[in-house]
Amino acid sequence: MSMLRTSESPARVPGETVPVEQAVVRAVVYADVFDYPLQATEIHRYLHGVAAPWDATAAALARCCARGKVLSHRDGFYTLPGRAALVELRRRRAVRAERLWPTAVRYGHMIASLPFVRMVAVTGSLAWDNVKDTGDIDYLIVTEAGRLWLCRWLIAALGRLARLDSVHLCPNYMVSTRALLLAERNLYGAYELARMIPIAGMGTYRRLRRANPWAAAYLPNALEPPRPPCPPAGDARPAPDRRGRGWRRLARLGERALGSGLGTTLERYEMAYRIRKRERQENGGGEAAYGVDWYKGHTRGHRQRALALFAERLRGLSEGAP
Repeated sequence: MSMLRTSESPARVPGETVPVEQAVVRAVVYADVFDYPLQATEIHRYLHGVAAPWDATAAALARCCARGKVLSHRDGFYTLPGRAALVELRRRRAVRAERLWPTAVRYGHMIASLPFVRMVAVTGSLAWDNVKDTGDIDYLIVTEAGRLWLCRWLIAALGRLARLDSVHLCPNYMVSTRALLLAERNLYGAYELARMIPIAGMGTYRRLRRANPWAAAYLPNALEPPRPPCPPAGDARPAPDRRGRGWRRLARLGERALGSGLGTTLERYEMAYRIRKRERQENGGGEAAYGVDWYKGHTRGHRQRALALFAERLRGLSEGAP
């Protein structure tokens, strides 16, 4: 299929027309990197670089499945040829995700109830219902400016308690309200924004999306949350039960106590100590980045691997095209 481009960036060039078929195939190829077949509505949402209407997507899918079998279709899912076994894999992983979601929502509300937390969203494999055996729960968290590192310390303490319950929390991406424009402005980052599932803090979630308009060049059909937000859909606070109200009262007391000069001193100490410790442990590896307004604990190079595999699969399709 010679129309495929193999560069990392799918953003449109002024004056260039990107065929809908290409956008369809690129969406399926990217999902294939994660062993994840897509339904037609998902392909439509994650079209690469094209804001096409539904009927154009449906027609392009039909052409891709008929023209030289660029894509395969089975039980409502689309895959690359020879990858139909992924349909059953997706179903098995979805069952694991269904079991994990109540825990993710419960702990997400706990995190949202901590002082200075302004938004909590589920990211990673759970956001896609594509959970492997490990079952870690990844979160992207937005905090009040000037208190990110205190929040990280409190969330880490909650994570240690969660491990006693065999729950593995991974709050590996945190930014403050001063740093809503994300530094990772590429296809991988656009997917992370578009696919995250907000648990709490919908007002801040909307601010985060508005602060990153660059993502629309990559995934222009994915401007809204991928599914109805988990309740409650208001600010960062837990469900309105008696225990939830108690958590919020404690959070307000914590914010009053730590909003002082003491909190500033503790914030600076924790940031300096934690960054030194992380840098000694990591030796510059992975994609981790730390600063006053961000904590990105991605130490395993997922982004580089995903984009490299994506480019490799595109090259394979291009080389195999007639």
